Amino acid sequence: MSDRPSARTILVLSATGTTGSATLAALAPAALAGEVVVRAASRDPGAAKLPAGVQAVRFDLDDRATWGPALAGVDALYLALPPFRADEVSVATALLDAARQAGVRRVVKLSAMGVDQDPQSGHRQVELRIEATFPEWIHLRPTFFMENFLTFYGHGIRHDGGIFLPAGAGRTGFVAADDIGAVAAVALRGDDRGQAWELTGPQALDHAEVAAIIARASGRPVAYVDLSPEDHVAGMRAFGMPEVGVATMSALYGMVRAGWTAGLSDRVTQVLGRPPVAFADWAQERAAAWQA
Repeated sequence: MSDRPSARTILVLSATGTTGSATLAALAPAALAGEVVVRAASRDPGAAKLPAGVQAVRFDLDDRATWGPALAGVDALYLALPPFRADEVSVATALLDAARQAGVRRVVKLSAMGVDQDPQSGHRQVELRIEATFPEWIHLRPTFFMENFLTFYGHGIRHDGGIFLPAGAGRTGFVAADDIGAVAAVALRGDDRGQAWELTGPQALDHAEVAAIIARASGRPVAYVDLSPEDHVAGMRAFGMPEVGVATMSALYGMVRAGWTAGLSDRVTQVLGRPPVAFADWAQERAAAWQA
């Protein structure tokens, strides 16, 4: 007989990150009800601020001695890795091998929209490894996060009144992290397998429209400044971004300019039974964040 608990045990990586924290929030009610066991991977479990019902476990991607104890008894893994790692594929491959050896059956990977068209993408290479290794998997392929306008671009909005990007007039179906987390929770708890789920918001917006929405919500002027790709690269390097990040972001905004991010998916509605959050509603709830 197995000594595992009857409830599915789920390990969430990047548990304090944008989608990891949203996934924990979506799983927490089921954890409190005893329907699942939820572990949050953390380099410092004692300092982690987690939802009630969620257990913190020590896990450091750069300390492989922590992997086995964190994975022990886990049934389902939420695989979200920090961005812009040059060793993304090799470290993910090693981690997936450790997960397989620990008995993990289901992997829900945070990937990105469009990676199926790019065999050289690190995301796609990791997806293929998952497909070849685990009997149950779901790839989540979101478009750009709404939260980028709080994290990456929030300082420019607050202090300079602008969104400075080389997006041209390209449109994007920005998606809220809370929607990604809610979908991830369903994927981790459910029985669907062998599918890639593209996740977008309900409308495709260009960055001038995004700036206008944030301006209305925050009550302050916000403009979109269309940078040249060269100026964007120079700015990222001046900020100290690693070259793998510079290359990744340059390629992504090339896709935006080319119109490749304008497509919309109804997957959020299919999974959650409700439409995804609209950018205007999301921005209104976070208006204070852009007020310097």
